[in-house]
Amino acid sequence: MPDTPTALAALATCSLLLATPAAPAEREMAPEEYKTNERGLDRRNMDLAADPCDDFYQYANGNWLARNAIPDEQSSWGMSSELRERNYEVLRKILEESAAADAEPGTNKRKAGDFWRTAMDTEKLESDGAKPLAANMERIAAIADLEDLQAFIDEFHLRGTTLLFDPAVFQDLKNSDQYIFYATQGGLGLPDRDYYTREDEESVELRNKYVAHVSSMLQLLGDSTESAAAAAENVLALETRLAQASLTNVELRDPANFYNIQTVAAADEATPHYSWSRYFERLGLADLETFSYAQPKFFAEMNRLLEELPLAAWGSYLRWHVVNDAAPYLSDAFVEQDFAFYGQTLQGTQELKPRWKRAVDRVSGSMGEALGQVYVETAFPPATKARADEMIENLRTAVGMRIQALPWMGDETKTKALEKLATFTAKIGYPDEWRDYTRLDIGRDSYLANVRSGNAFEMRRNLDKMGKPIDRNEWHMPPQAVNAYYSPVSNEIVFPAAIMQPPYFEGAIDDAVNYGAMGAVIGHEFMHGFDDKGSKFDHQGNMRNWWTDEDRARFEERTQKLVEQYNEFVAVGDLHVNGELTLGENIGDLAGLTMAYHALRMALEKSHPREIDGFTPEQRFFLSWAQAWRRNYRDEALKLQINTDPHSPANFRTLGPLANMPEFATAFGCEEGDSMVRGADQRAVIW
Repeated sequence: MPDTPTALAALATCSLLLATPAAPAEREMAPEEYKTNERGLDRRNMDLAADPCDDFYQYANGNWLARNAIPDEQSSWGMSSELRERNYEVLRKILEESAAADAEPGTNKRKAGDFWRTAMDTEKLESDGAKPLAANMERIAAIADLEDLQAFIDEFHLRGTTLLFDPAVFQDLKNSDQYIFYATQGGLGLPDRDYYTREDEESVELRNKYVAHVSSMLQLLGDSTESAAAAAENVLALETRLAQASLTNVELRDPANFYNIQTVAAADEATPHYSWSRYFERLGLADLETFSYAQPKFFAEMNRLLEELPLAAWGSYLRWHVVNDAAPYLSDAFVEQDFAFYGQTLQGTQELKPRWKRAVDRVSGSMGEALGQVYVETAFPPATKARADEMIENLRTAVGMRIQALPWMGDETKTKALEKLATFTAKIGYPDEWRDYTRLDIGRDSYLANVRSGNAFEMRRNLDKMGKPIDRNEWHMPPQAVNAYYSPVSNEIVFPAAIMQPPYFEGAIDDAVNYGAMGAVIGHEFMHGFDDKGSKFDHQGNMRNWWTDEDRARFEERTQKLVEQYNEFVAVGDLHVNGELTLGENIGDLAGLTMAYHALRMALEKSHPREIDGFTPEQRFFLSWAQAWRRNYRDEALKLQINTDPHSPANFRTLGPLANMPEFATAFGCEEGDSMVRGADQRAVIW
């Protein structure tokens, strides 16, 4: 089990970026050029023939967008992809050296090296084929009743592989000083419940392709064409019923929908065909009295399915999810079939990533901080952390001044907001205490066994938190992650080392560029504490209303304007951005950029700002923001993002906030009526 499963992760950590893999492409500036070129911005990226007041994204990035075709192994390509590409080379070197060193057994170096060896041993992977799953398939075939069925599901949960629903150990949303157990909806093979419920032609066709994919995977396990096809139809029917009982991704934005404390005894009564008391016994939590039975409608349907469906249908479902989970770590036949659907069909990716990159991703996913500890020695000089600390405090000051000056918020709510701001914790670069991997068992025999061992290690690590004090030093991303996040229950902002690099951040370039990129990232994470979700948590990380009714109503009235604005944006074809799904990130972008701008103004008062390359500091600030979001997409990737991701596409992350900022209009001489200027009555003014 990862730190949090998918649905709860979206609530627990509001991240800056969606996960976008990397691949090589044309690069305008080599990393070393950023260190010697004070401009920081590259004019070659820009389309200076475009009107900045009409389409600032094109003006800032037009030439880059035209020159940078998406690599075949990618579904999109942007600036964060370039950083990830550099990381691949650093991490590959670490892993190759670990494998060559043949270090002392039990050390992190030995474990990382052995993990890498099994991932790269294609001869053994091909020889083994489906053998690593043989014992699992025999066990499924032997299931004779619901007790056997539950035992299989429970044991896989204990090993860190989720089946049917998602488990998590996480802070109590209403008492952030303690951990509790959450059981949340899950069990689907398609990206989101709406993929099962939409009846448009494209959705129906995609479900047909999904059924064909499930069938192909089951045939790789040895099923006949006929039996595999019938089993795949059973899988779709079962998952469709789970989907119909699941909350939408917009509903999952409400923290209250994850919080439904029940006794284990009451949960047992609610699902007579699934024993929660037995489940917790198997997880080593026999003394647990209460937990969050998060989505009762989902579990009621799960219980009905357990009662109504024959064991053969459940066998098909289990076989599919076990092979689906394992496929990337088996022979090429499984890997390629997995990629054909999840890579090509869903994301439009043309080519499978090289094995070594996939191996880096997996070892880093299982041993993130073990690799991160070596990574930061190479990629994160102490001076970077000091400069970031300074920028964070400047942003904190700017946010405080803006809150104090808000005309729509009353003094009582302002006091609580400032209290929350003062207690924000900032984590920069890497953890103060590194994760202990002593109990992680990594061998040299099986890649899949090592992956599963990593999953089991994470599950046990999380289960062991129950009854213990909150670990305030824990990170939910490794240092090598090109990302950042805000945690509402910990009231903390976290910036891994990998994002604190050029072109997001560089000590040698001017403040305007640093504040437009990294400063706005910091502001974005600060303001997640005051977005539609984060604002429901107090300064101690508890889900509690600290607003007056009047101020909350004013806040929601202002955020509704942002919902309506983003609903207007058309991403691809006739598919619009979902303003409700993306609201939190859109608030983060607008408010974060606003705070970074005012923090820059304070910084400029202490320096001697000047034009560079013909651009004022204010213009360079906005150009830096726009260039940070440059990205080309495949149509399939855009559709997937619009349907499932709380982040708006890159062009709208540029255009949306800037059109609401009079400071941008002033910097580029834009006037009311221009595309990049919202009228005073249409403008979203929140923080």
